[in-house]
Amino acid sequence: MNKIVVLYGTETFNSYEYAVLLANRLEANSYEAVVYSMDDFPLRKLLETKIIIFVASTFGNGDNPKNTKKFWRFLLQRKLPRNEFLDHIEFSTFGLGDSSYPRYNFFIRKLHSRLRQLGAKEISPRGEGDEQSPEGVEAFYKEWEDSLINNIITKYPMISKTPKMNEDYIAPPKYRVEVETNRPKRKTDVNIQDVSNTRFIGPSNDDEEIRLGEVQCNDRLTSEDHFQDVRHFTIKDINGAIQYNSGDIISLYPSNSVDDVNQLLESQGWEEIADYKIKISQDTEEYKLNIEGGLVQPLTLRSLITHHLDIMSIPRRSFFMSIYKFASDEREREKLQEFSQLEFTEDLYNYADRPRRSILETVTEFFSLKIPVAHVLDIFPILRPRLFSIASALSSFPESNSFDLCVAIVKYKTLLKRIRKGVCTTWLKDLAPGTKILYSIKKNDVYSKFKDDSPLILIGPGTGIAPVRSIIQDKLSSDTAMCVFSGNRYKNKDYLYGEYFEKLEQQNATTLKVFPSFSRDDTLYDGNKKIKYVQDMLYYNKEVIYDMLMNRDGIIYLCGSSGKMPIQTRITIVSIIEECGKISKQEAEKVLLDFENEYRYLQETW
Repeated sequence: MNKIVVLYGTETFNSYEYAVLLANRLEANSYEAVVYSMDDFPLRKLLETKIIIFVASTFGNGDNPKNTKKFWRFLLQRKLPRNEFLDHIEFSTFGLGDSSYPRYNFFIRKLHSRLRQLGAKEISPRGEGDEQSPEGVEAFYKEWEDSLINNIITKYPMISKTPKMNEDYIAPPKYRVEVETNRPKRKTDVNIQDVSNTRFIGPSNDDEEIRLGEVQCNDRLTSEDHFQDVRHFTIKDINGAIQYNSGDIISLYPSNSVDDVNQLLESQGWEEIADYKIKISQDTEEYKLNIEGGLVQPLTLRSLITHHLDIMSIPRRSFFMSIYKFASDEREREKLQEFSQLEFTEDLYNYADRPRRSILETVTEFFSLKIPVAHVLDIFPILRPRLFSIASALSSFPESNSFDLCVAIVKYKTLLKRIRKGVCTTWLKDLAPGTKILYSIKKNDVYSKFKDDSPLILIGPGTGIAPVRSIIQDKLSSDTAMCVFSGNRYKNKDYLYGEYFEKLEQQNATTLKVFPSFSRDDTLYDGNKKIKYVQDMLYYNKEVIYDMLMNRDGIIYLCGSSGKMPIQTRITIVSIIEECGKISKQEAEKVLLDFENEYRYLQETW
């Protein structure tokens, strides 16, 4: 029997985490397993594979992750014979979703259905995890995984020809890092941005072109006495015109700080070898090293850690699964191993997630932990590009060569009383005008959902106002009617683009209406009503909302933080339809569901 294949689809690598967990659980039960993203899986292997397990997320308005696009297009081909093409395959699926979205776990359900249409047979039922659940995704995952493993063991008790591995066995690295100490040292701890920009520029592995831009503007939007620093950036492409639509997203390629990198090098005793060139080799082609934008040059251990390894995120279970064998102290090894096991989920939460402990802090706190250089690419997560909604319309730049970003700088104190800073936003904050950076444009199909003659209800609390600003700039020239609902704490401290919107509203009084709400101000709205949140402002203007939705085929676009806000906003819209339409709550919910299916209620939250 061939290896069990685990395929994942993800935007944020949560699904990858669970795919790795599943593969390790299978191997612990003496089954051989391999992990691929769906698009990296060689399609020819479909003919020889007997068991495939799919783990995938759904994002946006029911969209599938970008590393599933090719695989999904292949499965949708009409020429594939129904009930026959995959009749030799047994499968199961697990979806990661957010029930605050209307198309909850939409992709995994579509995938599951299509696999059955093509003849594949369930070896275990589909599982679905909900990020909004108090139990979290892990509780759903564990129940699904236990059922899946039991079903595989029951049906294929003798599938494996290899004995169960000893717990002390350390597998050779998939991506071996070798330090070339016979060659001269290379200085890579200065001019960090120049080193970062040596990545490959041009079409990348996922067809998003890597481009070189120059920072034109880096201005603080919030007042100096406000606790949060939110900034406006303008970035100009140095090679000329670019193409993007409202709703599109910018990928930026950050670097770790010099101090954090030095701390890791010191804790592992790597200072003396940090500046020699390194070579990366693979013993097998089954696992593809996917570093978006390519590797920097010269590639040393220092530059690898600085530009490509994620050392500041919260460690996940798979990280502990990889490192515990490298701790020489028995008690430390035991504790690290516990963090890698599902039955110690609460312990892991209390150690890592709750206090927001970083990978770097974890490595330095376990003194006996010494990671071999050869294994660093297998152990540390890859530092991924960070995504930001474009805050401008291309038409606002005469030469069509620039874009704006609205970015909240991440800085807070953890439960451990340590200052935590976001890797990307801290890097961004310090970029002076004239600095050159790499970026790519990620297409988003939300713009295609806006009909030319449909009025828009745009809801953007906090930095969710960024894509709203882009849409406004784009639609003003077409006389599209727009109502904008922004939400901030204080009018005088963090009303993002407040003066700009007020001026636009005066200039476009017949088409643009702006309704700001301020949760911490004690001011009255219309002289008699306290408005705190966007949902309060929506309800206060319910007749306007109802008219735009029911009489003028209006479209709602909501962007901002996930959690309570999108849930409360949806409840408010249902209440408006119910009260103004004089129908039951159930009927109002059906109306909103129809809007969602018609792409007239669009939501993008994070």
